Amino acid sequence: MTLSQLFRFASLQHPQLIALNQAGLVEKFTDAIVWIFLPVFFLSQSLSLIEASGIIAIYGVVWGASQLITGALSDKIGRKVLIVWGMWLCGLGVLALPLTHSVWLWSIESAIIGVGMAMLYPNLGAAVADIAPVQQRASLLGIYRFWRDLGYAIGALLMGILAQWSQDVLTPFWMVGIAMLLSGAWVNRYFIAIPI
Repeated sequence: MTLSQLFRFASLQHPQLIALNQAGLVEKFTDAIVWIFLPVFFLSQSLSLIEASGIIAIYGVVWGASQLITGALSDKIGRKVLIVWGMWLCGLGVLALPLTHSVWLWSIESAIIGVGMAMLYPNLGAAVADIAPVQQRASLLGIYRFWRDLGYAIGALLMGILAQWSQDVLTPFWMVGIAMLLSGAWVNRYFIAIPI
């Protein structure tokens, strides 16, 4: 297949690849809210810049360190369970942030989101590679990465529109949390880890 045929196949025709591509796109909503809206939210809660930065740093450190475990674990228990539960952990963590009012709770929630991201992030790409034919693997991974990285722009745009429309910095948290939960359910329904 040509690249355009592969793009159409992966984006519109193959249920497993569609499930993984949409999950890659939606998971970047979490990154966008962490890096864009979380600092604004914490500063609006009268935290100091140092406190806000520390909580956000927990997310990055936990995410990075946990991948050393979750990547190897997926080889033993499969990608799907880690992807689905990672999406759900991130979604629940994001939804919990505006409902709590404590540096300690926000730190725990940031760590939960980091663990969830470590469960799903390395394993989404690995799942695409698992099911892709060898001859088309690089192209299908490139298409997945296109959708994944587009999630930054789409997520930031949607969050900005929602915040402007509602005049409330909390509305994007509900959008991202619900999107992560629904996206995880989509992967749970349509990804069955069978090669193409």
